[in-house]
Amino acid sequence: MARSQVLAVAILAAWIMSTLCMWFAATRSFATVERVMKSGQPEFVEITKPLGEVSTRMVIRHMASELNRSLFRGYGILQIVFGALLLLLVLRQTPRHTLDISLVAAMLVFSLVLTLGITPLVTSVGRSIDFLPRNPPPPVMPRFWMLHGAFTSLDGIKLLAGIGLLVRWVFR
Repeated sequence: MARSQVLAVAILAAWIMSTLCMWFAATRSFATVERVMKSGQPEFVEITKPLGEVSTRMVIRHMASELNRSLFRGYGILQIVFGALLLLLVLRQTPRHTLDISLVAAMLVFSLVLTLGITPLVTSVGRSIDFLPRNPPPPVMPRFWMLHGAFTSLDGIKLLAGIGLLVRWVFR
């Protein structure tokens, strides 16, 4: 296998792994908030007593949201870098494989849409609801979940395309 092919496999594998790591981090952050709230750790309970349980949960959820937002911004930039590098590599390969170029280009386009389009919208709507009570749900909540679902769906399609391409390369 040529050096550029090995590099392409490594970049694609890193891209796939970064997606899986982001999914893990994003799903664990809010579960961790609930775990901390239910832990009953005496120091935590004492320090947060003046805030009360509802306000403490809001503050910790806000922190989890801000961490996720920061991670998703970095993840988006990383995806664009991976996509651009990978596209350059597959365009330089001989013989050129149209399917490879098409899949990498589609993955890069999805990354651009996610990073420049959907992520800023999710961030904006998310910040607008951070300190709103959840019962009843704020009126903007359906829009937030629609954007969240769009992000997850496009990212999932991109992930599946990447896994398919990686399998194709490994068995070629």
